[in-house]
Amino acid sequence: MRALLVILAATASSVSAQAPSLPDALTRAADYVAQYRSRVSGVSLEEQLLLTQMNINQAVPRRLTSDVVLVNITERLMGLRDPFAIDTKALREKQPRIVRELSDPTLAAWRRVQEFTRENAFLLASNVAVWYSDPMLALQFIEADRQSSITYKLEGGKRINNAQVIGVGFKEKQADGKKYILGTPSNPSASGRIWVDPATGAIHQTELWIQSGSDVARINVVYAPDPKLNLLLPRQANHTFEEYERGTGMSNMGAGTAGRRATFDASARYSNATYTAIDMTKIIR
Repeated sequence: MRALLVILAATASSVSAQAPSLPDALTRAADYVAQYRSRVSGVSLEEQLLLTQMNINQAVPRRLTSDVVLVNITERLMGLRDPFAIDTKALREKQPRIVRELSDPTLAAWRRVQEFTRENAFLLASNVAVWYSDPMLALQFIEADRQSSITYKLEGGKRINNAQVIGVGFKEKQADGKKYILGTPSNPSASGRIWVDPATGAIHQTELWIQSGSDVARINVVYAPDPKLNLLLPRQANHTFEEYERGTGMSNMGAGTAGRRATFDASARYSNATYTAIDMTKIIR
């Protein structure tokens, strides 16, 4: 009996030693993202986005093909989208316009890139799709300088990409009149879950949930290793977007009178990763 108790105690001690602490997971994930931003700035992915408006009869899905270029700007990583085809019909000649402009960036080149990302934004059909479909959006909620304004908790584990990862749940702290992190016009707050390898801080999946009086979005991004670039990169994403008429409230939330609503489902697949170093600190600090 004594031997059994010793074995059980040793097993419990081993399990406890292996269990990641929340502070350690947050530190390692934040360190990973800080390094990841620089490593992937200049990665270009081909995005196949299928977008369907769900609240109209016989909706026809829209198939949008774009270059999505990952760029580190003022210590935030974002995906810049440059569409080149819709429903297999070319919008322009397929050229890496963003990469070409930013490989040796100037302020004039940066202005041209902003025009590229705006010129076909209407193809996404809704502001909420434009604002919240960036696959990099959730990473900022684990950044070190954001953590003081967010509450976190551990939320289970699973295997992704043959790695044992843990779920780090997050939610922005609420306050009247607070300016939330995303900063879009309806000032939504965010919550979600980030799946982290506790040993390395590597992020294998993100789940982002966005809520305001007029915007709702759910974005799930799964990463996969790219053997050529030796990086974890977005492989697929699934989205739900809802946009409500401003000032009417949301009937299913019991807040005010229901107004017009647009609801979209979207799925994205990412492939054909290439890399050209982009250093935006030359022009933006």
